[in-house]
Amino acid sequence: MSEKRPNRKKTARYLFANLAALLAAAISALMLGRQYPLMREFFLLFLFSELFTLCRIFVIQGKSGNSQKRDYIGKCLTDWITAGEEQKLLAARMFFLFVQILLLAKRPDFFKANIIIVIGSIILFILLILRQRRISATPKKLKTSTKIKIAAASYLLYLILGVLISGFPQPKISDEYKKSFQPETFFGSTDNPAKDRAVVLEDNSRALIERVRMIRGAKDRIILSTFDFRTDLSGKTLLAALLDAADRGVSVKIVVDGVCGLLRMEQNPYFFALSSHENIEIRIYNRINPLIPWRLMGRLHDKYLIVDTTAYILGGRNSFSYFLGDWPGHKNYDRDVLVYNANGSAESSLYQVESYFNEIWNLKYTRTFHNRKSIGKRACVKRAAEELRELYTQYLADYQEAASPADYEAMTFPTKKIMLLANPTTAYAKEPTVFYALTKLMKQARESVTIHTPYIIANDFMYDAFAEIAAAVPEARMMTNSVANNGNPFGAGDYRANFDKIRATGIQLLEYEGGVSYHGKSIVIDDDLSIVGSFNMDMRSVYLDTELMLVIDSKEVNAQLRDLLYRYEKECAIVQMDGSRIFPDGVSPQEISSKKKFNIEVLYNLLRWARRLL
Repeated sequence: MSEKRPNRKKTARYLFANLAALLAAAISALMLGRQYPLMREFFLLFLFSELFTLCRIFVIQGKSGNSQKRDYIGKCLTDWITAGEEQKLLAARMFFLFVQILLLAKRPDFFKANIIIVIGSIILFILLILRQRRISATPKKLKTSTKIKIAAASYLLYLILGVLISGFPQPKISDEYKKSFQPETFFGSTDNPAKDRAVVLEDNSRALIERVRMIRGAKDRIILSTFDFRTDLSGKTLLAALLDAADRGVSVKIVVDGVCGLLRMEQNPYFFALSSHENIEIRIYNRINPLIPWRLMGRLHDKYLIVDTTAYILGGRNSFSYFLGDWPGHKNYDRDVLVYNANGSAESSLYQVESYFNEIWNLKYTRTFHNRKSIGKRACVKRAAEELRELYTQYLADYQEAASPADYEAMTFPTKKIMLLANPTTAYAKEPTVFYALTKLMKQARESVTIHTPYIIANDFMYDAFAEIAAAVPEARMMTNSVANNGNPFGAGDYRANFDKIRATGIQLLEYEGGVSYHGKSIVIDDDLSIVGSFNMDMRSVYLDTELMLVIDSKEVNAQLRDLLYRYEKECAIVQMDGSRIFPDGVSPQEISSKKKFNIEVLYNLLRWARRLL
């Protein structure tokens, strides 16, 4: 007698019931999670259970072959539905239906279809439960190895879905923010100039010297925020300066992004030497948690250093040797602004940055990093602390300028006004406040706008904004790395793939061919506004990362920054309207090595579907 095949039609119905519920839950998560982040956790836990169920079905189907004599649907259901489990899952579907009905009044155009999906899922699910209860045969239990495979596949799907949801949808700018943003408030008055003075720090070696000198002059407190902190030579130099300040009794607070916290700092005795110090506290923003994948994309991208109420440095430099110091090996070009509170004024922009830091510091997902005093007693941590102290002594001997007090009055320029622009601090998808503010300021320009950015990874919202700037401003140009000069393989691949869309905005493109990857994030508007910070012209900076940009109204700072930007622009290819490039005398295109070409093509082609997340 021929063996009975599994009932594929009924299998399809069962899969459809679960896929429908999965789709409905995903849609609900996208809509509700935007306004109510806590809802994401409930929805994604439900999605995980659905994915687990689907994976089990597919594994069982693969093992059943043609020898399955019992009804396939019955086998699947009796295997995974135990006492009371079907009621729990049905209750979850009923809850979703209730949520959809509540939301129907708010978004009837969207949720009518969603309710149909949920109701259909519930009906099919009830029918399948009733059918299962008529089946008396009990199937074999799955092997342990099969259960492990199912669990691994379910978690992988859960992780991918959670990460994808973190970037969807991309929030729109709210009417409230549009009404509250007034470009004129960023301009000061000659009759009442700001007490702040400022200067751009362009050279990598100078940037490290000024950081060490500022830390060395601290009397009461130090605040440091950074995206990436490594224990290479420059990173250790900074750690040593901070440790020395703490030894003097200065209070030190450090906040670092969760990726760095996991990859660079965990089990690192140099960071333990600081975190275990009684005068130092380190916290990690959005620590990586693989059980909460919908928060993995929210990163802390801010870089600043505040000392007492005297001065601060803010910009785009990470805390390691690519960006700080003048050592052999790889480096990137970047910039910061040093701001001096000349008279200790309570109106200084320093307090804007400090207020923003306090908001980050007190978030529920900013967690303390290994602060037990007993860690400092470990032999490896003691050796690390001693090494840092010896390194600091040697650095001050080699760079005596870092050991001498700074004359901030002499090295800085007067300003009319300085204001801070910041993205929301949530670890979830963010309202694009910084991008909106920057584009509004640029569209107010009378004569010219110059943008410098390492990467351009844009969506239609950003392309439209670039086109509006090009149409509104007589001279609007944007400099970015050429494909060959870009240190980010994905950024290089995306620029090449979307070159025509960027060019079609009408903004003048300049491609940097200097041979060293350019990492500067700056904008100059006419001859008065200068903007420097951490914000890239990519979707990560627009929607996912925390970002800071400092807007400075100062003709003197503007003139300094214009001169610095022009030095890079002299090494640029000029993109023509037809897409061709003009290379000025002395500028030649960088060659793409076979290795780099392979990295660009493979990485971009593999991940282009996730370009809004990278």
